[in-house]
Amino acid sequence: MRDEARNRSEDIKVLEFSPAVELLLDAEGRCAGAILYNLETKEYYIVKAKAVVMATGGFGRLHIQGFPTTNHYGATADGIVMAYRAGVKMKDLDSTQYHPTGVVYPEQNVGLLITEKVRGLGSQLINIDGEEFCFPLEPRDIESSCIIKECLEKGKGIMTPIGRVGVWLDSPMIEALHGEGTVRKELPAKYIQFKRYGIDISKEPMLVYPTLHYQNGGLQINANGETTVPGLYSAGEVTGGVHGRNRLMGNSLLDILVFGRRAGMNAAEYIKAGKGQKAKGKLTLEHVEKFEKELKAAGVKEPVVGPMILPEYTPDHVKERRWVETA
Repeated sequence: MRDEARNRSEDIKVLEFSPAVELLLDAEGRCAGAILYNLETKEYYIVKAKAVVMATGGFGRLHIQGFPTTNHYGATADGIVMAYRAGVKMKDLDSTQYHPTGVVYPEQNVGLLITEKVRGLGSQLINIDGEEFCFPLEPRDIESSCIIKECLEKGKGIMTPIGRVGVWLDSPMIEALHGEGTVRKELPAKYIQFKRYGIDISKEPMLVYPTLHYQNGGLQINANGETTVPGLYSAGEVTGGVHGRNRLMGNSLLDILVFGRRAGMNAAEYIKAGKGQKAKGKLTLEHVEKFEKELKAAGVKEPVVGPMILPEYTPDHVKERRWVETA
């Protein structure tokens, strides 16, 4: 989509490094644009629009409950916050999916996803005593729960040098089952990912622990990608309800293709029908002022400001240990 937009540069203007920080509404409560912030020049842009499509992705970089994440650095829930302030209803926002096998060692790879294909090829999850403690092809939520319980309740996890805990993912078993060279052939990206740090996963197991992977909840939309605020459409991980409370593997790609298309087509139809032709009255940020008053009334002081470009990544207990060792 990015390439297509750039190839049509005469028709589509692309603003790089300029995340949206607030949505704009008109006097009738319709979404009619956004305020963008240029990260390079520190300028704010007012962008007027006849319709807006929100596709900001997930919130993994909030590191809920201290978990690492597979998500990119922009996955900080800014889309949810902007839409919530504008009055969009939410769906299943408390539901988060953890991928059972995220890397916990080496430190440079923490949070990166280890595909289910590794377990599908025969790799087993092993605790510190060399025991298999769960069937390796359970659904993601069950598999994650088993690993967490093994480490935190039973105390049978393996500790890394900086204090993270995980279990072994026995990748050498793949070679034993399917022959030498299978790991490099079937899992080339994972092989390279570890090899650059001196670990040969065809001979040594990987150390893994659940990692924040997917935001099941988000903006409430209908079958046309419409939110509860007129003129605002949405698609992808920022939305909620498409997958229920536990997404099946691979369905996120179907989600963005199906609902991305629906959101785009229906936003265009909204404009063609004249509903977004002229904003009624002056565009405002009154909804943000109202939200600030609600925060004050609720006693919430100094809330986190978005967009959060580089959030804190290291758990507090790890930072404390590093400080003590340095001292």
